[in-house]
Amino acid sequence: MIDLRGLYSRYLRSSAALLEQLGVHKDVLHNDTVCLQVPSNDRYTQVKEELAAWGELICESEVNGRLIAVFELRRSLETDGWAPSFVELPQPKTGTEGEGIRHLQFVVRTGIQSFRRRHRHLDFDNRGNARNRLLEFTGASVVVRFHDKNMGAVIELEQRDAESHAPRSQHPRHPRPHR
Repeated sequence: MIDLRGLYSRYLRSSAALLEQLGVHKDVLHNDTVCLQVPSNDRYTQVKEELAAWGELICESEVNGRLIAVFELRRSLETDGWAPSFVELPQPKTGTEGEGIRHLQFVVRTGIQSFRRRHRHLDFDNRGNARNRLLEFTGASVVVRFHDKNMGAVIELEQRDAESHAPRSQHPRHPRPHR
């Protein structure tokens, strides 16, 4: 069984220290998403079943050839004043990933480009897509991502797009949009 609370607590403390060190902590509204990683597709299936005790599977979609499941939490993971709303679980890319947290995603106070300009001294990696642009920063022991939309809002946009592009007779009840 994955120790989600313990993993989050440890990872968050290191991430919060990194936010402070980078000088971005005042520009972050909240941590909305915890992204896990697992070493195998079998473990992906097991952890996905375990996460059902924490929340509702709101989306599972294929992205770049692998499934990514997103759970909206019903049980709180609150730690040190931070309380994520979502857990993201991707299938492993290579099978060489360990098990634990891959990164935390934080919603910023401004648009993502404004955030980037304000912190131009930082060497961010660009991630995400046009709908959910992400800036990633890798610290010594943690990875943090910044975006300007809550994960739930991003998924709603993707589902609306999927519905508007599906033929009228084929609107899926639970669309699985590409992310």
